[in-house]
Amino acid sequence: MRTGAVNTNFEVFDMVSTSGISPLDEAREELLREASIEAQASGREKAQEESGPARSLLVFFLGVEGFAVDLAHVRKVLRPARIARVSGAAPEVLGLMNCEGEVLCVLDLRRILSPGKETGPPAATEGKFVVVLRHGGKEAGILVDTVRDATEHPASSIHPVLDSIDPSRARLFEGTVACGGQFVGLLSPSACLNP
Repeated sequence: MRTGAVNTNFEVFDMVSTSGISPLDEAREELLREASIEAQASGREKAQEESGPARSLLVFFLGVEGFAVDLAHVRKVLRPARIARVSGAAPEVLGLMNCEGEVLCVLDLRRILSPGKETGPPAATEGKFVVVLRHGGKEAGILVDTVRDATEHPASSIHPVLDSIDPSRARLFEGTVACGGQFVGLLSPSACLNP
């Protein structure tokens, strides 16, 4: 026998599973998968904790100006029926309407958002919507031009009221949120029902 010669005639016994991957590699992959799933779940929980609970908002428009209100305060959305004017009522009160057997006060949101300004004759109701709000034991409808949809937003996506909002109107808003590529004002139901 020569010294320094290596015997190359040995058999290598490797534990190979039927999938062609060793059991050690399979176990390693399984652990990595589990760790990845746990990390994703932890990341989602942390993101939710940081952003707070999501808020469901109803988005609607007055002309091209968009607004939203928390769905928790929306009782229903309906087409306005005949609205009876009330003599001596505040300018923002359009009148009273029969809403499923109950008397509902309907407010003109345009006049609420422009206090003290004459906005012309009371708003026409044809083709519009009444968003019925309930907050703090009060209930009233607000007249809007169109209703877009209900959307869900994390609390972190709600920004402060824009500086460009007139200070006399700022109390009517809780903040600003981006919806469909534009910013809309998030209305305070309490302030809208108590103009």
